[in-house]
Amino acid sequence: MEFRYVNFAHIGFRKTKDRPRMKIAFFVNAFPMMSEAFIANSAAALIDQGHSVDIFGVGNVTPTGLSVKSVEDHHLERRTVNMSWPTSRLGRVAGLPGALNTIARKNGVAALGRLRPNIYRRSMRDLTAVYQASAFGRDGEYDILHCQFATLAEGVIKHRKAGFLKGHIVVNFRGYDISETVAAIGPHVYDHVWSEASSYVANCDYFRRRAVDLGCPEDRIDVIGSGIRLENFPFEPATDRGENHVRFLMVGRLIERKGFQVALRALAEFIRRTETPIKVDIVGDGAMRPGLEALANDLGLGASVQFHGARTHSEIAGFLRHTDVFLAPSMTSARGGQDAPVNTLKEAMAVGRPVIGTIHGGIPELVIEGETGVLATENDVDSLYAAIIRLMDQRANWPQLVTRARAKVEDMYDLDRVTERLVTLYERTIARGNAHPTD
Repeated sequence: MEFRYVNFAHIGFRKTKDRPRMKIAFFVNAFPMMSEAFIANSAAALIDQGHSVDIFGVGNVTPTGLSVKSVEDHHLERRTVNMSWPTSRLGRVAGLPGALNTIARKNGVAALGRLRPNIYRRSMRDLTAVYQASAFGRDGEYDILHCQFATLAEGVIKHRKAGFLKGHIVVNFRGYDISETVAAIGPHVYDHVWSEASSYVANCDYFRRRAVDLGCPEDRIDVIGSGIRLENFPFEPATDRGENHVRFLMVGRLIERKGFQVALRALAEFIRRTETPIKVDIVGDGAMRPGLEALANDLGLGASVQFHGARTHSEIAGFLRHTDVFLAPSMTSARGGQDAPVNTLKEAMAVGRPVIGTIHGGIPELVIEGETGVLATENDVDSLYAAIIRLMDQRANWPQLVTRARAKVEDMYDLDRVTERLVTLYERTIARGNAHPTD
């Protein structure tokens, strides 16, 4: 079927048998990032449905790489602009003529008058607004301007007010933006967003409720999780490998919020009390790696724990197939950071591995005690140890446990289902915006 691009901003949206094609812009800090496979998955799935997706990395951040090899044939790099500018003010001043010339060349000299201090304020003072504006296309016209993290909404709102972007704004709450950012700046951090965005998305109900408490219009926020490509994680429940040890796996950035330091202590306690031999694979990298390696040695786990560094999604799938138990010991960080149901937890459940999560953020929406996994109190060594014992005692019930877990993941996070929900939200956003235009 051939798709024809229709700009809904200028006509009344009408849903027909064949859905019209939408032009969508994703705003992220940088793309691709190894820890943000959900961005690549979502963009590729929308493209597969016939929509157009451009990706703007607006954070002056260096991309860390694409972890989802299955979307390489979508050539998302051709659709991506990672914005960059000098970190020093002197450097930004030196590069200013070039950025202004780019804006004038794309949009005409008159467009320079859009760079008004009363719109951009501090981003005009530090000149980042000019560098960002120079990276947008000639008309910057989209049906949907999707801020994948709420912290990026302020800049998108300003660029739309200045006329460098056009479209209906959708704002996502994913984790740090609704936890650490709010803790650092305060509960009014998004007050300027509520009247400007058309729709909101939270990746779990826990974050939806937090957003509503901050002032988000309750009738304009949906819960849509980060989808995963289940074909990359086929259901393969573990069989007896004939080994005398239990193999545990943890995957994620090596930062405080992931709670790996708590898990190592709980696993050491498990060995001490039960004398059960274990192997522990830790996949991921981060600032805490040296400290975690030292902790493992101090706890006497050095020979049992192997740190593998960051790996691709296909490699992570391999680790999942060769483990017995997956641990997701997330905890609230000292800076207030919290997690939704983490993607690697979904992937472990999809493959058919029993999981242990924590009563933290959105995790209990996926891991249901005794039904799809077991839960521990966050940042509590004794509770996590008890959860490990509980799971081991239920070993005869693992086949039923992992079957229910797989069904839960399919229902909540299958990429096709998630994409359908997202497209429906986009359509509703456009229809509502055209009925009550705010631009």
